[in-house]
Amino acid sequence: MSTGLFTHQSCYRHLTGPMSPESPNRVTAIEERLVASGLESAFTYKQTNRQALLEDLLRAHDQAYIDLVRKSIPAGAEELVHISEDTVVSGQSWVAALESAGCVLEAVDEVMAGRLTNAFCCVRPPGHHAHRASAGGFCIFNNVAIAALYAREVLNLDRIVVIDIDAHHGDGTEDILAGQKAIDFFSFFQKDIFPHPGLECKAANIHKEGLVAGDTGEAACEIIRSKWEPVIRECNPQLILISAGFDAHLSDVMTGLDFTDLDYAHITRIIDDIARSVCGEKIVSVLEGGYEPRSLSRAVIAHIRTLAHV
Repeated sequence: MSTGLFTHQSCYRHLTGPMSPESPNRVTAIEERLVASGLESAFTYKQTNRQALLEDLLRAHDQAYIDLVRKSIPAGAEELVHISEDTVVSGQSWVAALESAGCVLEAVDEVMAGRLTNAFCCVRPPGHHAHRASAGGFCIFNNVAIAALYAREVLNLDRIVVIDIDAHHGDGTEDILAGQKAIDFFSFFQKDIFPHPGLECKAANIHKEGLVAGDTGEAACEIIRSKWEPVIRECNPQLILISAGFDAHLSDVMTGLDFTDLDYAHITRIIDDIARSVCGEKIVSVLEGGYEPRSLSRAVIAHIRTLAHV
């Protein structure tokens, strides 16, 4: 078995305007860095056009919200429309959002069937700020929440863990998963930036820890090791999903955290070590944030190299 790299062509067709940091350049940078690294052969590359079905979306989102998104998509391929203050859609965004969620579902199927050890999904639009009934933070549909609920309802898993390592709290994921049976959600984040979350938890299955500007990856590693690992092991998950944001990197101006490429390798290794002992390394990691293309691409390579043990 091997590590799968999943993506879809609509990543490049979801246009957000020249001023948006969430652009196709992010995916281009990752793919070019992968080629330059000479590691392509270490992974199983899968480009999929699978789209999330309405029933998949409805597990995480309200019908009225799904309808609103569909109606908001402009007719012109390059015409831009805001569906929230900071979330832009264009003519191909509907297909891109469905394929991003579908890509993650495909990865979950492949990993849970044992055809892959684990997987990384290089997708956009991202998802973890998408609430049950609203868009936000560049996110349209919540890819990870859709996948977690699919794993529970369709694949009949009864122990699932979602870990969000983005510098911005996955407020949409918390909104959707709070109180959900069989799913525990863990998130560390910089406290004083968007979406300005508190540390109170909406439900017993939500686990949140705050970081402050200047914190390094060692602070995140300590949170996982000392506070989360015992809880995750007690959950004994059959699948671990990662909302993999890389915007805590010291080169990323969207946050004030000071993670390095090596920090992302260390964070990934801790999660992978836990997964090896509880679920046979069944991890599906999904791209969220990371807006400085060079540091994003380096951090992603560190992440997936660690997943693949190369």
